[in-house]
Amino acid sequence: MNNKPGARSQKTIEKPFTFEGVGLHTGKKCHVQVSPLPVGSGIHFFRSDLKAEIPISPFSVTSTARGTTLTGEKKASIHTVEHFLATVHGLGIDNLKVEMDSEEMPILDGSAIPFCDLFRKAGVEDQKTPTKPLKVTEAFELRFGDVFLKVEPAEGLFLDVTTSFPYPGLENQRRSFQLVEGSFEKELAPARTFCFEEEVEQLRKQGLIKGGDLNCALVIGKKGILNGPLRHEDEIVRHKTLDLLGDLTLLNRPLWAKITVRKAGHRYHVELAKALLEKFGNGSGKSKTVLSEGSMRDILEIQKILPHRYPFLLVDRILELEPNKRVVGIKNVTINEPFFQGHFPGHPIMPGVLVIEAMAQVGGIAFLCDPTNKGKILYLAGVDNARFRKPIIPGDQIRFEIDVVFVRAKIGKIAGKAIVDGQVAVEAEITCAIVDRDMVQGEK
Repeated sequence: MNNKPGARSQKTIEKPFTFEGVGLHTGKKCHVQVSPLPVGSGIHFFRSDLKAEIPISPFSVTSTARGTTLTGEKKASIHTVEHFLATVHGLGIDNLKVEMDSEEMPILDGSAIPFCDLFRKAGVEDQKTPTKPLKVTEAFELRFGDVFLKVEPAEGLFLDVTTSFPYPGLENQRRSFQLVEGSFEKELAPARTFCFEEEVEQLRKQGLIKGGDLNCALVIGKKGILNGPLRHEDEIVRHKTLDLLGDLTLLNRPLWAKITVRKAGHRYHVELAKALLEKFGNGSGKSKTVLSEGSMRDILEIQKILPHRYPFLLVDRILELEPNKRVVGIKNVTINEPFFQGHFPGHPIMPGVLVIEAMAQVGGIAFLCDPTNKGKILYLAGVDNARFRKPIIPGDQIRFEIDVVFVRAKIGKIAGKAIVDGQVAVEAEITCAIVDRDMVQGEK
């Protein structure tokens, strides 16, 4: 890679290398082997313990909760791949085989510097064949409430990232980055992942950061950094830029574009990558899920799946569906809803608990449409991180966007948002028990 993006040729590594460490969230030890691949191969991930391949694509993403998770063959998943992928992209490496014997990429020191060192020791091989970048030919924007992402044509890759957190010095940070020879290692790779002190206990209760400590992440309190000093004064926005680069690597090819993002995170990066493939990928992407004939479309089809009926069926239509992965549904709120008689007379507001219930019903469809769950029913088992940001009133249409965080045996968890007029009104994480209907009837 050099300062002339059109001149770049494909690259791999000169020799294989291995490393190991623990995952930030699972705390599990993982051994990783990285090997060269021929021209045109792309990046390939494998779970060696499960003998399963995990495709590198934004459409393979099954969770963006505190990192990027991919799922492939045999429902094999790999978590927290964004720092490694950012390194691959930042060093201009195109063809690579990555084998992991556990479910989460080692966090190492929380930055990309250790990965850079490993690649440099292995050597980077020029494969003498031009790359075929994905070129943006027209501008477009994505908006999700106060989250903003803009894409414009460019010769090469330019990232313009702004973050805002309610902490002294972190209210507004901005970083402009151009991907050229040496820029990644100097500007982004040293920036470490981070969390806020007030989040730590809640993350642990959620079963996350089991492998986290002060040696692999910055921890920020109200009075400043607990484990400083910072490697850069704007290390936080640099790391968010690194995350964006890692998530864009899911395109599995170089990108020529100027990307401007405001207050975005993994979920929105992935939506951006999907949009890029759909608009400019020449058929290499996967379109949004189209419900096939016989799949759920309207309320009559929904009633075949959910046991709820008036006045407690709170879903009107399903727009997108990937069983055990993602579902998008809508609820039309009218003044005829029975709860408006008492909540509140003269000032009607949809109760927050019913918004959560509607979110759970939409999310439940993602579980119940898996053939293995046919005929089952869901019990609400827990609600975490619920935030009520905007009242919902008669005349509103709620769009529920739900991602499946995990589904294991008889337990499933979703992360969802209720969006009204492009703004997030409610968000929450919901855990459900997946129960046989016969068992439910037997308990009566």
